[in-house]
Amino acid sequence: MIVWAPRSWALAVFATVLTVFAVAGQAGQVEDIRGEALIIDGDSLEVAGRRFDLAGIDAPELNQHCRKRERFYDCGSLAQAALMDLTAGVEVECRQISGKSSDGADLAHCSAGGYNLSEGMIYTGWALVPPPGAVGSFTAIQTQAEERQRGLWEGPFVTPWDWRSGTRLPGE
Repeated sequence: MIVWAPRSWALAVFATVLTVFAVAGQAGQVEDIRGEALIIDGDSLEVAGRRFDLAGIDAPELNQHCRKRERFYDCGSLAQAALMDLTAGVEVECRQISGKSSDGADLAHCSAGGYNLSEGMIYTGWALVPPPGAVGSFTAIQTQAEERQRGLWEGPFVTPWDWRSGTRLPGE
């Protein structure tokens, strides 16, 4: 039978508490995931086997259509191609943030060659700032893309969140 002296007991409890906090701290550490990106769509990518949705933006779905000069085009595929262009030949670094996207993917701030990919997609006009409550607002950049009619802003389109809920362009 082991008999603990009060001082030994206190040291054992203190050591256990320190161990618990050390393990919890390691589990909560944010790690950067780096590597070549596999582009899934205009706001989703995979890096080092982990899938992420870019924080603060929403891009057209792959099968979504928009209109330019009275013709429909596949704006979802063009948004995907724009993200491919931003990541081509450059190591991508993603830092996961708290929260999940509507499809369950981890949200992340990702950059390619030091360039923020969410900002780049908004700047090129191939992604939008979602309704209020989005992480990291790029509204000034979006306003500039709209004024300069870049990407989606070249013609009529349905926002990705409205498109997912069933809204379509007239004639689509």
